[in-house]
Amino acid sequence: MLRIVLAGLALLLSLPALAQEGELAPMPVWPAGVPSMKGWPGLAKVPVQEGLLENGEQVWNVTVPTLQPFLPDPAKATGMAVVIAPGGGFRLLAIHHEGTRVARWLAAHGIAAFVLKYRLIQSPPGETNEAMRQRVQATLAPGVGGIPGVEDGMEALRIVRANAAKWKIDPHRVGVMGFSAGGHVAGMTMLAPNPAERPDFAALIYGMPFGPTPPIPPANLPSAHGTSKKPWLLPPPAPAPGRLPPMFMVMAQDDMAVDQGFRAFYDRVFAAGYRPELHLYQRGAHGFGMATRGTTADHWIEQFGWWLDAEMVRK
Repeated sequence: MLRIVLAGLALLLSLPALAQEGELAPMPVWPAGVPSMKGWPGLAKVPVQEGLLENGEQVWNVTVPTLQPFLPDPAKATGMAVVIAPGGGFRLLAIHHEGTRVARWLAAHGIAAFVLKYRLIQSPPGETNEAMRQRVQATLAPGVGGIPGVEDGMEALRIVRANAAKWKIDPHRVGVMGFSAGGHVAGMTMLAPNPAERPDFAALIYGMPFGPTPPIPPANLPSAHGTSKKPWLLPPPAPAPGRLPPMFMVMAQDDMAVDQGFRAFYDRVFAAGYRPELHLYQRGAHGFGMATRGTTADHWIEQFGWWLDAEMVRK
């Protein structure tokens, strides 16, 4: 009997938290119909069905993207909002520890959050997760798997801004956050050709744009005073039109999945004149999200909140 009780308790603890006040039902990103993906190599040759893995912690075969709002208590609301793109290699989504749990933390701290369940590479019936991973690595060029997810991310930003009045959000304080592959989705929205469509800030959590990406626009106008052997004596630079939004970047230094690409992206934006908030934790590996691993990386979400408070005060 005791074993049965303990087993039931373990199952209960493994389930996501029950819906809370302000947590709304997911809505379709494309209510008039999902855009055609004809010619995209991530399509399966047979119809697929969305499903769950790892006791509901992961979702795969997403073909109809959704956006789920997590709204703060109006008494705590700051007017800020974040669209959250979970990771999973474009094959699946870590929908809770990189999605709903992040959203609940943000909402509890007065920030409206919106979990994006974006379209994924499709897996035909009977294919294992490991077989799919090997197939994707062997057949899809870097970044190609994220093409529909980026399209969904851009539309999610439009939805949030279009509903800003209803959700008590400042349409000029809407950002995006992406984990791992979701960092590609978030980063590509930040690099959108039209600056007006970009997020107002971006958080890249052990993920970044990769594959063919747009050039990084300069952060600042050329100095009217030229160069100097003592640049600290020059006046502050003037921001350039079309510059990228403020960035918050997080990675554990024992992350073997994205370590080189993540640091290379930081180097690119730094060389273009940007100064992202960068946290390189000693340990944490890849995919820590809202998990507790007993390292300083467990506290990235608090540091993001502090950064966001300071950054939005400056706007």
